[in-house]
Order: sequence, then C-alpha cells, then structure tokens
Amino acid sequence: MIRKSLPFLLLALAFTVTMFSCKKPDDRPAPPQAEQEYYPLEKGKWVLYDVDSTLWDDTFCVERVYHYQVMHRVADTFTDAEGRPSYRVETYIRNKVEDDWTAHSVFYVTNTKVTLEMVYDQLRFIKMVFPINEGTTWQGNNYILTKDPEYAYYDNWNYRYKSIQQSFNTGFKEFDNTVTVEQVDKVVSDPEVFPDVFASRTSSREVFASGVGMVYREFVRWTYDPATTKCRKGNGVVMRAVDHN
Repeated sequence: MIRKSLPFLLLALAFTVTMFSCKKPDDRPAPPQAEQEYYPLEKGKWVLYDVDSTLWDDTFCVERVYHYQVMHRVADTFTDAEGRPSYRVETYIRNKVEDDWTAHSVFYVTNTKVTLEMVYDQLRFIKMVFPINEGTTWQGNNYILTKDPEYAYYDNWNYRYKSIQQSFNTGFKEFDNTVTVEQVDKVVSDPEVFPDVFASRTSSREVFASGVGMVYREFVRWTYDPATTKCRKGNGVVMRAVDHN
C-alpha cells in the first residue's frame, strides 16, 4: 500500500536545448562548481527524508495519509547509452525510525553540463538547467510521451527557478543556500464549491540545497469526476530532508 502511494513523482526533467544545438557536447561549458553542488553526485552520498503520502480513494471516498521515511543513496556510477557518465541512486524505505531499511527502488542521474537529468521508471525528466538564474524557465517533461493518456498530466509543465541562494527550513533542518524549482500548479474548479463540475489539481515543486541535493518535494495530483463518483482520485506526497552526509 505504501509503495503504491509513493509517486515517483516524483518526480522530474526535459529541457529544450535548442540554444546549444550549434555546439558539440565537448564544447559546452561546465556549470560553475557552486551550481553543481545543488545536486552533488558522488558515491556514498545520502539524504534521509520524512515522508507524508496521501491517497485519495474514490472507491470508498476516503483520504488516507501514510507516514514513513525514505533514504536516497548514490550507489554507483555507470556510462549511459549515450556514453555519458551517470549515477545510480538507490532508495530505501521504513515505516518507523526503529525499523530496518528495505530496498525500495532505483533511479538514475546524469549531469550533461547543460541539464541535470533524472530517470524514474523509464521516464526521463530534466530537474535543473545551467546556468541557474532567477526566473529561468524550461519544459521539464519534454522527453515524456504525454500523448499517452497515462502520462497526459505531465504535458506542458513549465519549470521555473525562484528563491535562488535563499534559506529554507524543512521543519527538521535549516538549509542556508537553496534554490526552488516550481514545476507546475494547475487547478480546474473546486469540488467543495462546485460539486457537480469536473475538477482537478496538479502541483509540484522541489527545493535543492547546496552540498546536499533535494531537501524538499511537494507533489499533488487528483481528479474529481461527478459523472462517475463525487470523490477525489489521486495521490500526493511531501518529502522533507531530516539528515544527510
């Protein structure tokens, strides 16, 4: 139940790199070291998250909330199909602090010098672009086939940088130097006000801290169709960094 409610959301990443098409990959300037530190890639690096996951069940018309912990750990390096150095990140899950960790899933990270790409469940996202500037926008999900109804809600997410080099408190830990990536915030109607009208909500944002990586993630995706059942259907997650090495 917990694994089903944890969206990989989570997750991530597809920027149109037309402006770089006239350069060979080797000619692309590397992003400044300070910018790379917003998602440091080195074996053994880990971040521990406290997670609240919400499931809107339209069958029983209930909202269920699950609490657990997740750890992301950079486990190994490899060369991807395009010959680029990449990293394998393993995730682990436990219900309570006193429980043992259980292997959960794997995702992959590649820093292309122009973008930071992540692949979850064969979906490629572009989490960051370089250089990092306030207000910079990009289409983060361009690699995803959004014509497939299963992934249609990923269409036209306009990622945007904001709050660069600002402090951020996860509720567990204060981080002095962070950048926020607003990914999407789409709202259609409100079932509390208009119960006979179709409604939906898709919202996603992430915060990255220098020297740490992602320290906060908030994702919500639900639909409400009064033609079938007057109940919400979907899921959401909030991840807050608790500790890191």
